[in-house]
Amino acid sequence: MQTERTEPKASPRSTTRMSGEERRAQIVRVATRLFAERGFRGTTTREIAQAAGVSEAMIFRHFATKQDLYRAIIDAKACSAGPAQACGQFDAKTGMVAFATSVEGAADERRFFMDLARHFLECHEQDVEFLRLLLYSALEGREFFRLFWEQQVLPMANFMRAHVQEQQRAGAIRSDLHPHLIGSAFIGMIMHRSLVDLIFDPERSLFRISTERAARDYTTVLFEGIAASAKTSKGAESSAMRSEKVRPERESSKKRKQQRTLKRKNQSTSAANDGLR
Repeated sequence: MQTERTEPKASPRSTTRMSGEERRAQIVRVATRLFAERGFRGTTTREIAQAAGVSEAMIFRHFATKQDLYRAIIDAKACSAGPAQACGQFDAKTGMVAFATSVEGAADERRFFMDLARHFLECHEQDVEFLRLLLYSALEGREFFRLFWEQQVLPMANFMRAHVQEQQRAGAIRSDLHPHLIGSAFIGMIMHRSLVDLIFDPERSLFRISTERAARDYTTVLFEGIAASAKTSKGAESSAMRSEKVRPERESSKKRKQQRTLKRKNQSTSAANDGLR
């Protein structure tokens, strides 16, 4: 059954004239909303113009190509009200480093990862629209996701790898694991949580866990794994080692006792024989 397509609601034409930058920003906001609702293939420039209350010619005056519009959306998300409001999609070359510096100097390594997890989770919650936009673009194979990958994902992945390598050299993180896989495993947990809670299961029918708890538990999984607690494991191992150590001692003690008993018995027998003579 084909669903009826509704036209985007046109914005009333403003009685006050917008500046070029204001109009450009308005078009970006409208385009972002429509792309997130319908996908890139399902949204035309005519519909963007109608929803923005401008002519289609105005769209092309500010953005010669769709790629220019895509770049403007990414830039807008990267710069909107600072990193805390950028859905985690802030400038990985500046915002990511600035964020890392703000927590790295004042906290231990576990705290760094926990703050990073909380930051991304909170940012995703603040801008579900952008998550939908990325999914549409990735599935449609559009230029937008490729640009986002190059401008945001790769620099962030490189930063994470460099950070992990530095901590491996310092002895804070085990060095037998690939630094890229450590970073991707951590980010993967965060992205799974955001996609399930915000896109696939917004009613939270699967589970309801606070952002703070999720950030803490993901960090614990990263640093300690999911096996029984280290204390329990070490305790069990120590107990087994003590048992292994005690067993030979007990056997040796028993053997010495048997030897003493045999010696006394031999001495008694020898004394008796001397008496008979």
